Amino acid sequence: MEKALQELLDVHAIQQLMVRYADRIDANDPEGAAACYTEDGIGEYWGTFRGRKEISDVLSVILSMFSATSHHLTNTSISLDGDQATAMSYVYAFHRMAGTDEPLHYWGRWVDRLERTDEGWLFAQREVVGIGSIEPESFQTGANSPISVHPGHPGRLQR
Repeated sequence: MEKALQELLDVHAIQQLMVRYADRIDANDPEGAAACYTEDGIGEYWGTFRGRKEISDVLSVILSMFSATSHHLTNTSISLDGDQATAMSYVYAFHRMAGTDEPLHYWGRWVDRLERTDEGWLFAQREVVGIGSIEPESFQTGANSPISVHPGHPGRLQR
C-alpha cells in the first residue's frame, strides 16, 4: 500500500510539474519554465539546448514571436522507475502573433524524461514533437521554421 501511495504522489507531482511548465510559458516567463528542468537538463525545441540558461534563452526567442499563448495538455502518460520517469503528453497551444495578433494553432507532443531531485521531480529532457499547425498567412516560416517542421506522431500514422 505504501508503494502504491508513493506512486500516486509521484504521478501527481509530475503532472503538477507539467502544468507549472505550461503556466510559466503562458506567463511569458522563460526562466520559470527553464526552472522546471534539472540544472543540466536538455530541451529539444527544433534544436538541442542544454542547461537552464540555454533553455531559457531559446524560450525567450520563441516566446518573443507571440503576444499571448495558451497551452492545453491532455492524454498524459507517466511511467515510473524509482527516481526516474518517462512521460508523454499531447499539447494544443493557441498563440497570438506579436504585432498582428493573428492566431496560430499548434498541435504536438511533449516527450519527457524526468528525475526526482532535491527540488522535486524535474525534466531531465523534454522533446517538443510537432504534429501540425495552422499558421497565419503573414507568418514567414521558411523550410526550417521551428513551427513548420512537424515530424508527426512518433510511432503513429503519418500524413
